[in-house]
Amino acid sequence: MLGILGKILISASFVTSVIALIYYYLASRNDENKPLRVGNWLFAAKTVFLLAGSGILVYLIFQHQFQYYYVFNYTSLDLTPRYLFSAFYGGQEGSFMLWILFSAFIGFGLMKWTRPPYRGPVLFFLTLTQVFLLSMILGWDIFGTKLGASPFRTIAEEMPNAPFLQSNPDFVPADGSGLNDLLKSPWMMIHPPVLFIGFAMMTIPYCFAMAALWKRTYNEWVNPALPWTLGANVALLTAIFLGGYWAYVTLSFGGYWAWDPVENASLVPWLIGTAGIHTMIIQRKSAVAQKSSILFAILAYVFIVYETFLTRSGILGSSSVHSFVDLGLYNQLLAFMLVVTLVGLGLFFWRYKELPSPDKESSILSREFMTVTGAMALLILGLVIILGTSSPILGRLFVENPTPPEISFYNDWSMPIVMIMAILTVIGQFLFWKKHDAESLASALINPLLVTSALTIASIIWGDVRNLYYMAYLFCGWFAVVGNGWMMIKLAMKKPKLIGGSLTHLGFGMLLVGILASSAYNEPLVDQKTAEYNAAVERGEVTDEQGFTVTQKEEMLVLNLNEPVLIDGRYMVTYEGYDLDNSVRRGQQTYKLRFEPVNGGKAFYMKPEVYPMLTSSSQENIQWSVDPDVRTGLLSDIYLYVGGSSYVEEQNNRVSERSQMMQNVAEQDTMDAEEQIQNIKFALGETIDVGKFKIRFVNYSRTDSASLPPNTSIGVRAEVELIHPASERVITVDPLFAVYSENGQSYIYSPPSFIPEFDLEFQFTQIFPQENSIELTVTGLEEEYDPEWVLIVADEKPFISVVWAGTFVLMAGFSLSIFRHWGRERKKNKE
Repeated sequence: MLGILGKILISASFVTSVIALIYYYLASRNDENKPLRVGNWLFAAKTVFLLAGSGILVYLIFQHQFQYYYVFNYTSLDLTPRYLFSAFYGGQEGSFMLWILFSAFIGFGLMKWTRPPYRGPVLFFLTLTQVFLLSMILGWDIFGTKLGASPFRTIAEEMPNAPFLQSNPDFVPADGSGLNDLLKSPWMMIHPPVLFIGFAMMTIPYCFAMAALWKRTYNEWVNPALPWTLGANVALLTAIFLGGYWAYVTLSFGGYWAWDPVENASLVPWLIGTAGIHTMIIQRKSAVAQKSSILFAILAYVFIVYETFLTRSGILGSSSVHSFVDLGLYNQLLAFMLVVTLVGLGLFFWRYKELPSPDKESSILSREFMTVTGAMALLILGLVIILGTSSPILGRLFVENPTPPEISFYNDWSMPIVMIMAILTVIGQFLFWKKHDAESLASALINPLLVTSALTIASIIWGDVRNLYYMAYLFCGWFAVVGNGWMMIKLAMKKPKLIGGSLTHLGFGMLLVGILASSAYNEPLVDQKTAEYNAAVERGEVTDEQGFTVTQKEEMLVLNLNEPVLIDGRYMVTYEGYDLDNSVRRGQQTYKLRFEPVNGGKAFYMKPEVYPMLTSSSQENIQWSVDPDVRTGLLSDIYLYVGGSSYVEEQNNRVSERSQMMQNVAEQDTMDAEEQIQNIKFALGETIDVGKFKIRFVNYSRTDSASLPPNTSIGVRAEVELIHPASERVITVDPLFAVYSENGQSYIYSPPSFIPEFDLEFQFTQIFPQENSIELTVTGLEEEYDPEWVLIVADEKPFISVVWAGTFVLMAGFSLSIFRHWGRERKKNKE
């Protein structure tokens, strides 16, 4: 019943949105207030309907209503409440709902703060985007054609031909598939909402630009649109940071950016939006760059829709590990993209001749020229990224199965562009706040250049930088830091609220320096033997069995339980075992590694995690994933993850043996296992080391007569503890020993006690009252065993804190600009 109500609410939201669109069109065409008011009421009703539908979906998720496919596909009984809530937007349908809701809430702000003649057209184009987004979650079946995928569809509707439904149409799964284990992270709880806030806010400059083209008012729109654009950029930048930090602390590739299409989906609109901010500011200051301001505002949202098409249509399913599965929305997403693009760019070029042009070209040494040039550099960088992201599609014109570009494609193209941008930020800031000719500009830049040169030389010497390209890159990065910092100090002394731009550019320079240091100068932390081997590899002195020169250095390190190893000449590292925990992820191991600085510093622990990916594992194969641990430092981080362990190997072997036994091909293995029998005699309170375990005879305990055979003369249990030192698990078993008589004969009754976790079987086989000791027969214990071990990969990442600090400074600069421009716009509204 609730699912039907949810479908009705989404349908009502879509219908009212379409009607609101009509009224907004009438209000915009005729500049009438009555249709505008009706449109606003319909817009509000649409939002209420969708909000109620979202509430129902959240309720179904928390009530574990697994008959609904969305609930079954993204949740399970073991999810904690916070991850149950994040499952609301963990799938494609729910994330569309969240995006629409944020856009709707922003629409209320536009109703209040947007002045005529823009209010009607802005709300018209916002509602147009809402109509398309709502169509993605409708789930209507129109003459056999599906329109959208409803989050309230049932399993029976999703899989009508499933055999289990044929035999039982009312079948409801006992549990769901569960949330992807990689998404069980606080960072991923925050990242998607912030991202969709950015997507929603980036709609607003698009709407203002379209309203300006519709109403032929090409200058006034910039003032109200600029704060929204700045806000959208802050939201997207925050989402980029959260996603990057999540990748850094969750994935094992050791970085924070992999140029994946989903990552690019937020980066490209941010770049284009930043370009638009620059031209909007110049347009507001100098009444130039009207064309580029409108174009960038349109393109920023066009690229959001385009990246949405790439990641949600299934077209990049084989090229991106992060893209959504295909829900049959390809045609709808394609139509959305084409409408937004053709209407936007079509109207732009239709009005192109009417758009104002400057009376004369700006000189090279002018703030107008430098700012627009910087904006064009941002556009070029965005287009390069879009080209790389789209290459699997474009490549189909030439080959059948094109592959996405290597990461080096993005790095090789982006590095020279950002170096140019870094230089432009400084020159642009100096020219923005004061007019200069070539001589005065050179004079003003002397001191920043001297400081930059000193910092660059110091960095080259301290970091042992040998690559000339990296030297030039470092110079550009430091120049952006020093030059913009220089200007920021000057502005702060005169009028602090004007430092937003300089602060943003300063953060950009910090970001460049941090990216190079943390990416190109990682150092693996290994023992002395491995370090010597790597040095020989670097000298070309190592060959393989075929005589070929080995070029791959060794970065992994094996640690045995409780055996300290000196790594990097600085730390004694001891593997102290692991903990098993099922509270967040079933089967998760947290490994304990003690680091003791040899210089006498304070010891610390690192605790990387390993867990089975239950959603992708099978009875024949376990898919393992890792959570690295990061020890953050001021100048460098230690980044560590587990590459393998004896526990993981045991679990893999167990699954493999079980699979073979099920196929009746492991008879010899079974015989071997049966032969692994040991008889252990120990006294009360004694602890004995057997294999990789400790076994302690704790005490005797009485047994219930119901568990004993008839005519029992002796019946006693032995309380025995099995201790696994590596995991510090203590498992108590109480095997039974009984003597009973039957037909005048005495018999021993000693049923086995099983410990499935370790495939062990205990039997209480003898008792020695005079010695106060017992004998246990243990089946499954290996007499010869390898010690508990863990394979780790540890890197030192220098100056990665500068990457995060640069991002925060960027956010701060944008935020200061928001407050300044928003305050000015509010004053105009009051007037």
